Amino acid sequence: MTAPLAPRAVVIIRIGASHRVSGWAKTPRAARDWDLVLSPYQDIPDLTEFEPDAVIPEAGGKWDALHKVLTGNPDLIDRAPLIWLPDDDIEADETTVSRLFRIAAEAGLALSQPALTPDSQISHFITVRNPLTRLRRTDFVELMVPLMTPDVLRAVLPEMEARPAAKGLDFIWQDFAPEGAVGIVDAAAVGHHRPIGQHLTGRAKAAGIDVDAERDAWIEARVGKWRRPLALGPGGRVGAFAAAAAGLVVSPGAWRKRHALRIAKHLRAQLLEPSARRVPPPG
Repeated sequence: MTAPLAPRAVVIIRIGASHRVSGWAKTPRAARDWDLVLSPYQDIPDLTEFEPDAVIPEAGGKWDALHKVLTGNPDLIDRAPLIWLPDDDIEADETTVSRLFRIAAEAGLALSQPALTPDSQISHFITVRNPLTRLRRTDFVELMVPLMTPDVLRAVLPEMEARPAAKGLDFIWQDFAPEGAVGIVDAAAVGHHRPIGQHLTGRAKAAGIDVDAERDAWIEARVGKWRRPLALGPGGRVGAFAAAAAGLVVSPGAWRKRHALRIAKHLRAQLLEPSARRVPPPG
């Protein structure tokens, strides 16, 4: 009797005509160990170059459309040990993507993300790859590239409804993961070179949506205030600070002038700021 196939991770990409997805997403199905679902919001000129397991067109932003896709196709959650929801401008190779899934599973991470290469466009310094660590436990995973278990995705799904950009969602979804099961995987770093926020924000404004105002109101109501992302280990606060500082020394590319203030605030937070409080879901 043939042994049943192991369940495969599912990757769902909201994809537009100007996407910058690199070759990893065009890996032939027979050569990858994960399933690919494309959810176009525009006509995709190179769609025939992909070998997706499914194509599910849906109008809207990223998160409101993913809510519709996932609630309309619950098997996408039910069948997968992990679900990855990257933006359509993530640069990597198939080996890196498979390594991300393997490390997250081996480490028991319920919510995680790949680190970003030092030359990437970044929002948070904590997401830049630390070459000294395989992964870092954190209290934060950003909207750009979240990887999560079905349990976390089911819990956070209602928070995605009618929120195209869903900014601020990455301030609370760690609350749905077990303590210590959130992390950034440094050994599977990906690139991101499209300017932060411009693409999605521009589309939202064209649709008459003020993304920043919606974000601020949601954060105030749901979280209370902005929280600075922290690495939680190894070695507690001092160890996290030392790892971050040492990582900078061996990755001088991260010391770009325009990131200097962000880096300083991050290092200060590692020593002085409280970890994110767990916010109970609405109910």
